[in-house]
Amino acid sequence: MTKEAPYIKHVYWLTADEEARLRENLASRGITLKSAKSIVCAPLDPISKATSVAPGVWNETCNRQGGWYRESDKNGLYLVVSPMDLPGVEDRKAAVITESDFVPPRLAGDTDRAALVADPRYQAREPEAWKTPGDVEKRIYLRWARRMGSDVEDYDDLVLSHSANHANFIHPRLFMRDENGIVPYSIDRTAHLCSCCVELFQILGEEYEKKLVAPCPGAAIFSRLKKDRYLLVERP
Repeated sequence: MTKEAPYIKHVYWLTADEEARLRENLASRGITLKSAKSIVCAPLDPISKATSVAPGVWNETCNRQGGWYRESDKNGLYLVVSPMDLPGVEDRKAAVITESDFVPPRLAGDTDRAALVADPRYQAREPEAWKTPGDVEKRIYLRWARRMGSDVEDYDDLVLSHSANHANFIHPRLFMRDENGIVPYSIDRTAHLCSCCVELFQILGEEYEKKLVAPCPGAAIFSRLKKDRYLLVERP
C-alpha cells in the first residue's frame, strides 16, 4: 500500500501582474496554474495542484464571508495555494499549512464567546457583510452543522461561535504558548465554525508566528479536509 503523502500547502498573495508572470513561468516549465471557480477553499483539497483564486471568487459562493477579504489589506490580490514551493514568488509567501495532531486543552464556553464578540478590537474589524446572513444561508449552516455531528438548532447560537472564532484570531482569549509567543487556536469543533479560509490564508491572525486552525464544514465538504483535524499555519 502506498503511504499517503504528508499534507502541505504553500500560500501566496500576489498582484495581478505577479500572478500573470507566475502563470507564464510555470507554463514554461510544463506546469498549469489552475484557476479556482466559485469556491475559495477549493485549493485546500489534498489532491489540488497549484491553484489561483482571483479576487472575484470571494464574491461568489461565500460572498458574505468574503467580506473579511474585501475589508482586509489582501483585497484585490490573487491568492495562490500550492502543494509545492513556487519559483520567483518566495518573498510573497504568506504561510505554510500542514496537518497537526493538536488537541485543544479546552473549547470556548458561553462566557468566552460573549467576551470575544464584545471585544472592541473585533467589533472594529467585523465586516458589514458578515452581519447579514440570509434565511437560506442560515438553513444551510444549520444543516451542515448537523451533518458534522452537532445537534444545534438555533442559528443565532451557531453564528455566535462563528464570530467568536474569528475574534479569537484578532485578540486571542484561547491560545497556547511556545518560544515565539501566543499560538491562537480555533475555539470550537468543525460543526460550529465558518470560513476557516480567513485564518488559513492569513487574512486574520497573520501577526502570529503560528496558528492552529480547525476546518469549517465548507472546507470539510468541498475540500475534503478532515473534520476536527487542526491545521498548523506557520509564517515562512
